[in-house]
Amino acid sequence: MTDLSGKVALVTGGASGMGRSVAELLAEGGAKVAVLDIDGKGANETVKQLPGGDGSHLAISADVTDEEAIAAAIAETTSQLGEIELVCSAAGIPDDARPTHELTLDYWRKIIAVDLDGPFIVARAVLPGMLARGRGSIVNIASMAGVIASAGGSPYTAAKHGLLGLTKRMAAEYGPHGIRVNAVCPGYVATPMNLPYRDMLKDVIAATPAGRWAEPAEVARLVVFLLGDDAPYIMGATMMIDGATSVV
Repeated sequence: MTDLSGKVALVTGGASGMGRSVAELLAEGGAKVAVLDIDGKGANETVKQLPGGDGSHLAISADVTDEEAIAAAIAETTSQLGEIELVCSAAGIPDDARPTHELTLDYWRKIIAVDLDGPFIVARAVLPGMLARGRGSIVNIASMAGVIASAGGSPYTAAKHGLLGLTKRMAAEYGPHGIRVNAVCPGYVATPMNLPYRDMLKDVIAATPAGRWAEPAEVARLVVFLLGDDAPYIMGATMMIDGATSVV
């Protein structure tokens, strides 16, 4: 486990699933963690579970698509915990995989807003502080839908492809300034967002090379490795963690 003592981390989508697992692992490594989620109650529940004691962590209720709310969250985190050095953008929503010609523009924009605009808004808010200090690490949780076209509908697939492009561009822009940006592409992960579809996906999961769901903690371990100091030369990477689903 990477020693994260003294580091301040921000995790979006931290009320449950992969975001919660990332927050837990960061805290176990010694980081102070700001857990941000539109579900404020869930964010508080995550913080209560984190090691470190009172005042070590912070729960924030905010929508990642709201620029003013994110700016306020960054300011609150900095004031209470310190300068943010580590960021995991895990907030996301699925689409319903309906055919493209049946989509409304409002529905398209809803998915894009959370899954692509959200990580951009968060990154844009934290990057000035990272630039001032000459260090930082960002991991965007994308999806295998960022590299294949059979893991979601058009808006989700487009958002996750776009998130990989954003990750690569930011890595190229900010790598020379000591800031690493990477993306993780999970496959079928047993999260509250995905498990409602377990019956529908039973045969699909069985047919994957891994033959099972991934656990959120498995993804979290990869995210925290990329965030920490043990991965100094990994920049702009798209790291698959999908049980080989995307290669068959």
